[in-house]
Amino acid sequence: MIDGVPVDVRRADGSIGGKLVRLIDFDDPDANDWLAVNQYTVIENKANRRPDVVIFVNGLSLGVIELKNPGDENATLDGAFNQLQIPSLFRTNAALLISDGIAARIGSLTADR
Repeated sequence: MIDGVPVDVRRADGSIGGKLVRLIDFDDPDANDWLAVNQYTVIENKANRRPDVVIFVNGLSLGVIELKNPGDENATLDGAFNQLQIPSLFRTNAALLISDGIAARIGSLTADR
């Protein structure tokens, strides 16, 4: 994803050739389309999950944040971590952040709690 993705393109003469397409402009971050979505709903295996914030760059979900209410005595990092078990959302994810209002953790898709 960092170096680009190979795609087949049809040339003007009708032939097909390979081209490397950059999904994110790392040289000019402002050239990318950034979007932060609050309460983004993901439906997977008939279950609805709603992370608090999902950060999209050019339509790719790169960051997911789950924040628990610090006033809720049942709010835990484990609860926040479990809320983010949404495999389809993380195909392009680079960072996950969880917090219970007191403590916070950041990691990648393969990080455990």
